[in-house]
Amino acid sequence: MIELLFLLLPVAAAYGYVMGKNSAKNQAHEQNRKITSEYSKGLKFLLDREEDQGLEHLIKLLEVSADSVEHYLILATLFRKRGELDRAIRIHELLLKQPSLDVQVIQSCKLALAEDYIMAGLLDSAEEHLVELVKANYQEALTPIIQLYSQTREWQKGVNMYESHAELFTEQVYCAAIANFYCEAALENQAQENQTNDYLERALKLPKTTIRPLYELGHDALGKEDNVKAIYYWRKLVSQFPCAVPLVLQDLHICYQRLNIDHEFHALVNDLLTTSGVLVKIKHCEGLVESGHTQQAVAYLTDSLKREPSIRGFSFLLKLLATRQDKFHSVLNEVDNLVSAYVATKPDYQCRNCGFTSHKLYWLCPSCKSWESILPSQGVDGY
Repeated sequence: MIELLFLLLPVAAAYGYVMGKNSAKNQAHEQNRKITSEYSKGLKFLLDREEDQGLEHLIKLLEVSADSVEHYLILATLFRKRGELDRAIRIHELLLKQPSLDVQVIQSCKLALAEDYIMAGLLDSAEEHLVELVKANYQEALTPIIQLYSQTREWQKGVNMYESHAELFTEQVYCAAIANFYCEAALENQAQENQTNDYLERALKLPKTTIRPLYELGHDALGKEDNVKAIYYWRKLVSQFPCAVPLVLQDLHICYQRLNIDHEFHALVNDLLTTSGVLVKIKHCEGLVESGHTQQAVAYLTDSLKREPSIRGFSFLLKLLATRQDKFHSVLNEVDNLVSAYVATKPDYQCRNCGFTSHKLYWLCPSCKSWESILPSQGVDGY
C-alpha cells in the first residue's frame, strides 16, 4: 500500500501541475476575452457615431491593459488630428505609466507626447521630454527640438545641445540648423567682436559645410574693408554652393575691383559658367563688353538663351542690342523696360523644400521651418 502511494505521488504532482497550468491559461483566456469585449464595445460606440463615448471608453481600457500599444498610438494620432490635444496627451501619459513597455516604445511615446505639448503651447514640458531623448541618443528627437529652439529663438541652447551630442548631427539638415544657430548667436553678440567671430568660425567646423557661415564671414570682412578675406570666404561659398552664387556675386565683384584685380574675377566667372545660372552668364558678357567684344557677348548670350531660356538673360540681351542698334535704340529700351517691370513682379527666392516664394531672403523658411532651404529662384524667371 505504501509502495502504491509512492507510485501515485508523481502522478498527483503531475496532475496538479497540469491542472494549475490549465487554470492559469483559462484565467488568461478569460482576461483576454474581457479585454476583447471591451475593445468591441468601444469600437461599436465609434461605429454608431457616439464618438465621445467610444473614445472615453477606449481611454479607460488603457488603464487596464496596454498590450495593444500600436492601437493607442494610432488613437492618439487621431485625437491630435482632430485638435483634441488633451486626449492625445492623456493617452501618451497613460502609456508611459505602463511598466511593461520596452525602451523603443517608451521613446516613441515620449516623442509623441512632446509633439502634443508643442501643439498645445506647453513648450517647457515639450523641451523637457525632448532633451531627455537627445541625452539618450534618440536621433528622431533632433528635428522637433531644433524646431522648438528655432521658434523660441534660444540659439545658445541649440548650440549647447550640439556641442554635447555632436555625434548625432551627421545629416546636412541638422548641420544647417546648428550653423544658423551659431550665426544667429553671433549676430546677437555683435557688440563683442571676438565672440562674434568665434561663433562663426565654430560654425565652419561642423561635419557638413553650410551656406550661411561663409556668407556672414564674407560680409563681416567686407564691412571691415578686408577685401582679401571676403574674397576668401565667398570663393569657397560659390565653389561649394553654385545655387547660392547670386547671393554674393555682386559684392564679390566689388571686392575684386577694390583690389584692382578684375581679371581674377572674370577668371572665376569663367570657372562658374558650367555650374551656375544666368546671372553668371550676364557677368561673363559684361566682361566681354568691357574688353570690347560686344558682338561675342551677343552671340554667346543668344546661343545660351536658346538652350536655357531666361527672362533676365533676355532683358540683358535687349540692353546689349540697344547699344549697337541706334535705329531701334528707343524701341529696344521700351521693350526692356516692360521686361524689367515683369521681372520685378517675380519672387527672387524660393524654398527648395516646400516651394514658398519671397522677394526677401529668409534663412529659416516661414512655411516649412527648414533652414537654408530658401535660395535664389531658378528657371525662366530666376537667376
